[in-house]
Amino acid sequence: MKNRNPIATLLYFLLLINLNLFSQVINHPDKGNQEDWITLQDYDNQIWVGYKETENITWVRTISILPHNIDKVSKMIEDKGNYDKIFDRVTSSKIIRDDVVHIRIDMPYLIADRDYIVRYNIEEGNTEISYKFESAKDIYIPEYSSSVRLPDAAGEWYIKRINDSFTEVTYTWNGFLGGDFPPFALTRAWKTQGNEMITWLEESLNDLYPN
Repeated sequence: MKNRNPIATLLYFLLLINLNLFSQVINHPDKGNQEDWITLQDYDNQIWVGYKETENITWVRTISILPHNIDKVSKMIEDKGNYDKIFDRVTSSKIIRDDVVHIRIDMPYLIADRDYIVRYNIEEGNTEISYKFESAKDIYIPEYSSSVRLPDAAGEWYIKRINDSFTEVTYTWNGFLGGDFPPFALTRAWKTQGNEMITWLEESLNDLYPN
């Protein structure tokens, strides 16, 4: 039997423990019930935004119905390598592996950029598709000096077919922004982000699939 480096073995087991703990922490909220969420925007401009505090994560969610069929919406959400062309605040979106993406986000003036590395998992049903993502802690990418790494990024794109012309889009994410972001401004930032994500997705769909 080959001799093993004890330090390497210890680091390996610590990594497994950390990954296991993370997988236990992430419990994505139910997609169909908004009753226990705090509403920030009640379908102004056809967009709902709210948040829900759990033991480990404050989840934020935005919901809207877009005038495009589910196939077109899914193709755009799956185009992760071009998120910087779909969502204006994304400055870089690099595919590390088929299911892992490194994303950098431009923040408002005087606030450092954020970036995160996430792994996507796709689940398809008869009339809906789920794109859950969680921080890929097993992937190492050097941090930018001008950006704050979000180590616990997580969320989900959930799209549901309404009919041949309309799709309900639900986007949920971990609202923690870390770094120098002032806590008192969080709800305002969440509301802004919820509107931006839906608006930019719809604008990109309109550009690619004009009526």
